[in-house]
Amino acid sequence: MLNVLIPIDFSNTSYSAMSYAIEFQKEFNFSITCMHAFKANKPRRRVEKFKTHFPFEFKLKLIQGDLFSCFEHYENRNRIDLIIMGTKGAQGIKKLFKGSNTSNLMLQTNTPILIIPEDTHYEPLNKILWASDFKPMINPSALDLLKKIALSTDSSVRIAHVKTSNKKPDSHTKSEKKWEDDYFGRDIRHSFKKIRRSSVSKGIKFYLNHKDDNSLLVLIRREHGLLDKLFRKNHSEEFAQSPTLPVMIIHE
Repeated sequence: MLNVLIPIDFSNTSYSAMSYAIEFQKEFNFSITCMHAFKANKPRRRVEKFKTHFPFEFKLKLIQGDLFSCFEHYENRNRIDLIIMGTKGAQGIKKLFKGSNTSNLMLQTNTPILIIPEDTHYEPLNKILWASDFKPMINPSALDLLKKIALSTDSSVRIAHVKTSNKKPDSHTKSEKKWEDDYFGRDIRHSFKKIRRSSVSKGIKFYLNHKDDNSLLVLIRREHGLLDKLFRKNHSEEFAQSPTLPVMIIHE
């Protein structure tokens, strides 16, 4: 069974992340551990309120210190397969790329992170959009979690590539498409889509608006990759205006 960690601060975003995780758990089997970092006194009342609100089986760890030192402490002693965190709507998506706990944690760990916008209600996964740059992956096993989710939820994967120039694709781009086709094989329904726009963020925004039935957006974090482009201020602001849906960051 996979192990999911949900860092919480008892805010509305924490409740949204937990609510999403509980519904997601019905389709994709995993155990849930919530972790709260506190500085002085243990928040006993908020803990009891949280447990009462979610009368389900899960663990709750209280660790003294700041979020990042507590996370490092927990990660060094436990296996984590996925982190689920909440954000505040569109502004939270923008902050995802700069100066938020999520963005800082994303730089600290190689564990996949699933970001849930505040007040997002779980909808059964059906179509997953993977925004890909079609560049060869050094570590193909990084896609294992995506494959497991797609198989478990019987979801199709849309592999979208945003082209920002009229240059013909080079040889490794063509072979990468074939490699990805071979990687997913016949077990996972998948399709390819090329989008021409002036920027990556505009391309993703266009496709999300054009195909509004996507239930999850997947981005691969790699050096000088597509996600790094979205970290630039103008791109993150454009991307924040896209339809709010869960975003999964997978580290290569």
